[in-house]
Amino acid sequence: MIQIQSSRQFTKAAERLQRERMGVRRQEPHMWEVVNKSKGTSYHVRFTRQEGSLFAGCDCPVGTHHHKAPMMCKHVAAAVMVLRGVQEMRRQAVAISDHDGND
Repeated sequence: MIQIQSSRQFTKAAERLQRERMGVRRQEPHMWEVVNKSKGTSYHVRFTRQEGSLFAGCDCPVGTHHHKAPMMCKHVAAAVMVLRGVQEMRRQAVAISDHDGND
């Protein structure tokens, strides 16, 4: 598991992500399957909160151990992008329903 602290952690992972097509789908609460459509591989990304901090882990080789410590991998980056998109859509839906209810 790696603690998510800032967007800077995703810079290299996002660069790798842009070179390949990924599909992301929810497997269960807090766990996502990320399929590399270019290579035909799939890995699981899990998010957890511990003492107010957000952590992510991936079962890919980079996410499990890269030179003894896990790194931010493109699979976690893909899952985070999807989660951010879902959160933004939910915020917009609430804003629209709040606006419609106050007319």
